[in-house]
Amino acid sequence: MMQSSLFAQPQATGEPFVLISSPSHNFMNAMWSPDGKTIAFSSDNFNGIWLADADGQNIRQLTDDGAVGFGYSWSPDGNFILGRPAVYENRRRYHQVKIYNVQTSQSEVLMDSTRDIYGLPAWSPDGSQVAVVRDGKIEFSTSEQLQKSNEEPSLNVIYAINGKLFNINQVTRSDVEITAFEGRTIFNVRISPDQSKVAFQVQGKGLYVLNTDGSGLQHLGHGEHASWLPGSDYIVVTMVEDDGHYITGGELYAVDVASGDYQHLTGHTQAVALKPAVSPCGHWVAFENPNDGNIYVMELR
Repeated sequence: MMQSSLFAQPQATGEPFVLISSPSHNFMNAMWSPDGKTIAFSSDNFNGIWLADADGQNIRQLTDDGAVGFGYSWSPDGNFILGRPAVYENRRRYHQVKIYNVQTSQSEVLMDSTRDIYGLPAWSPDGSQVAVVRDGKIEFSTSEQLQKSNEEPSLNVIYAINGKLFNINQVTRSDVEITAFEGRTIFNVRISPDQSKVAFQVQGKGLYVLNTDGSGLQHLGHGEHASWLPGSDYIVVTMVEDDGHYITGGELYAVDVASGDYQHLTGHTQAVALKPAVSPCGHWVAFENPNDGNIYVMELR
């Protein structure tokens, strides 16, 4: 069993409120910067990435690249955003791997148009490299712009390849299989802030948590798009309801990863809450509401 939780069960305080809205866009997929001072988000069909201050002010567009808002991520130092935009050549869809400087809005292509990328690109924990799975093998790319951070305790990257989860060392390029679900897709892989655990979903099976050394595999049941609280003891997930065609409901829950206990966070509100993003301080959770296209935040304690 995993070590028992050291922090109180998170609870919502007050009603969620609109942080980001627009009469011309449906916003989605919010994500806080590592210092919590900026929030990024995308729009319809994951096209483009926008930035705003943590209070929702000073909205500006970082890029209008197509589909880049699906699976993007902040660099550990908060200076760049990593994305996998879609490009079209002769009516065929390809992907690139790019980094975007959040101060200058300039971008750099790390991997040019290809159809061979599997999954999403990911930052190495020190922020100096980007890991990409191509043709069933992991590759690391870097840039002169990227600076190595001394704040991260690990040089390992957790990555899913063909139904298996690997712990891959960015220096030696050696990998260790830490769990496998043959014939299933592993997705929404989320590393805990202290790098000791990983939450992930398995196609047709639900939500799991695992120690990054491969021990302590635990099935947590249902729940999507896990977002860790800073103590690495809880995640916030969404429970989605649909009628087979349209999303009809979305509720947020805090999950104790040691006990598997669920605490309902949005039972007091009618908002459809999807894709939670917990702020680095742990006091706020942002989410999208597809009914009105706004980004909301709700306070946690």
